[in-house]
Amino acid sequence: MTDLRTKFEAVLRLGRHLPQNPDMAFLLGFLSGNLNRLHFVRSLEGAPVAIAVAGGRRYLWPGGAFSATVHSVPVPLPGPLVGALAENDEPICVRVSLDDPVDAAWFEPLLVDSYETVRTGLKSDSLSDRVRGVRRRIDQALDVYRECRRLLDEGKGEDEARLKFFLGVAETEIEGLGHQLSDLNGRLRERDGRSVDEGREAD
Repeated sequence: MTDLRTKFEAVLRLGRHLPQNPDMAFLLGFLSGNLNRLHFVRSLEGAPVAIAVAGGRRYLWPGGAFSATVHSVPVPLPGPLVGALAENDEPICVRVSLDDPVDAAWFEPLLVDSYETVRTGLKSDSLSDRVRGVRRRIDQALDVYRECRRLLDEGKGEDEARLKFFLGVAETEIEGLGHQLSDLNGRLRERDGRSVDEGREAD
């Protein structure tokens, strides 16, 4: 399984090949804040969230730099796609096509065959699993924040604007996930409290 730091580097590399516009930066920022959901695949077949991106000359033909579907419904622009993805926690499958042979080769070890490979590794979505998942996402967002700070401190000039954007996304993600975690913990306490009360009634 690809580690989160490598996925973050993949998002940065991908951003260098894609059109430099606010919508695409918004999408890349969202992906950097949801690395645990992000999976690079060879085939998008069967993926509920399917994104195809192409860089360099590849995006000129046949279908542009970006296309996406959510549950088979086409989403033509990155902005509305982020809005749809923010409302669920499903895996995000991305197929990358690059004409730069060096970066294309770099991405190869990250690839899994398809969504089916991703799906078989998913755990059950119990309340406790969701709490653990949110905690992992908070740790991930903190890692992204620290990595952005480190790279900025090292003076990576070519990516400075993008790194600052990702830094802001990570800060927003941490705040939002903190609220989610509080809500889930409250629901856990309520559930456990009911279990105790039911046990007493049975006695």
